[in-house]
Amino acid sequence: MIAETGKKGLKRSAKQKVSAEPIRKLKVWVLIPHLETSDPNLEYYYDFSQSLEEYKRAFSFLGVDWVWQPVTINNFAEIIQGIRKRSGRKVPVVLNLCDGDEINGTPGVSVIGELEKNRLIYTGASDYFYRVTTSKIPMKEAFDNAGVPSPPWKMIRSAGDLHTGLCQQLGAPVIIKPAVSGGSMGVSVKNVVYTDAELEDRVREIEAGYRGWNLLADGLIAESFVRGREFTTFVIGSGDSVRCYPAVERIFHESLPDEEKFLSFDRLWEIYEEEKPMPGNANFYEYQSVNRELDNKLSEVSVAAYRAVGGVGYGRLDIRMDSNNGKLFVLEVNAQCGLSEDENYTSIGAILRFAGVSFAEVVKLIIDDAFARRGLAY
Repeated sequence: MIAETGKKGLKRSAKQKVSAEPIRKLKVWVLIPHLETSDPNLEYYYDFSQSLEEYKRAFSFLGVDWVWQPVTINNFAEIIQGIRKRSGRKVPVVLNLCDGDEINGTPGVSVIGELEKNRLIYTGASDYFYRVTTSKIPMKEAFDNAGVPSPPWKMIRSAGDLHTGLCQQLGAPVIIKPAVSGGSMGVSVKNVVYTDAELEDRVREIEAGYRGWNLLADGLIAESFVRGREFTTFVIGSGDSVRCYPAVERIFHESLPDEEKFLSFDRLWEIYEEEKPMPGNANFYEYQSVNRELDNKLSEVSVAAYRAVGGVGYGRLDIRMDSNNGKLFVLEVNAQCGLSEDENYTSIGAILRFAGVSFAEVVKLIIDDAFARRGLAY
């Protein structure tokens, strides 16, 4: 849910240009999650220094008074309670970037509850949207109930919960994913398995966690692995007012076999503890645009999936196309997804580049939505 790395009614997004007229009435509080840890890999995972520079440029262009406010699982309530008073005569609005699962020490859904309690206007996910997408289990159930195409799946609580024939039932190969995980944590090329024995071995490895990080907060899912092309889309809005930006395709390095063309943690974050970098230190993947016909199909299924999970604010979606029959399958909706115009940091950057949209535009649209969904204006 934090970010991606790895590269050194439906309203369509046009090449709009945001007005630079200052929004003088507002004071924007950017809440960012801070993880108290001494582990270098986890520190890197929660490094927002690049985001800080992007928000500086965006708010300077917009003429907005703003505060960069880190919060931890221990102090977010106290900070939120003081926002209104510390905003003076300006209208406070919170740009909520907190996306933690709260099991491993990072603030998340409780921040939303505290914002509601203090009757503050805030961007991003509602309590329901956050909860239903934090775990892949209720998210997949919501897809199934709404008829959104998604790969066949089964829930796994632990290695002791496995039953014979699961790989055959889902159709090998099968990919294993922690139900609660952001940034592909707990996802390795070893997670793609062909037999029940391989499945059980990998589940036991995941049970051990990652550097003290619990990867079994809500169990695991086993999902039919979709061989084929991978796409990502970006949706902003709430209710009937939803904007889907043109999709981009993630083109994985040609040296990789089909079963390794997905976002594994090691390669995504360029850690390379268990997996190898690309030959010649090439990029793990590149982005390209898609044709209009395919983009329309991707937009339609994206909005359906977004609405199936009660999407409000914004979200990023991952979708794959089965190479055998051309069918599209939604993998997940990411509420509180990482926001950036730098595609080295998140696929949102590539989407904005191909759409010809600036980061400042997106920030303003997200703030506009925070007011609009409450029937307010500024």
